Amino acid sequence: MILDESAHETTLQAMARDFRTLGTKWGVIRNLADSPLFLDSRASRVVQLADHVAYAVFRRYEVGDTQYFDIIAHKFDTADGVVHGLVHHQKENPKCMCLACRSRHGL
Repeated sequence: MILDESAHETTLQAMARDFRTLGTKWGVIRNLADSPLFLDSRASRVVQLADHVAYAVFRRYEVGDTQYFDIIAHKFDTADGVVHGLVHHQKENPKCMCLACRSRHGL
């Protein structure tokens, strides 16, 4: 796990420890190779790319702006018509037609 440096580093380190010992709603995570690595995004193109993807997804789901998301939407892993790595957690609209919801509802 590689993360951009932040003021939340201590909290995120504790979460990673909890994932290994207490687990998540999907069970205990046993395959973290190491502790999370924190890098300054200005020093790593990969972290900069992850920042751009996170920003595009944030804008799509929080603001309704698809300008950047539409450029990367086809890059999410898809198997048997289901998009993996992209989940839309919401309860307001059970008939949501976004990419993530559509793929899970078989539409």
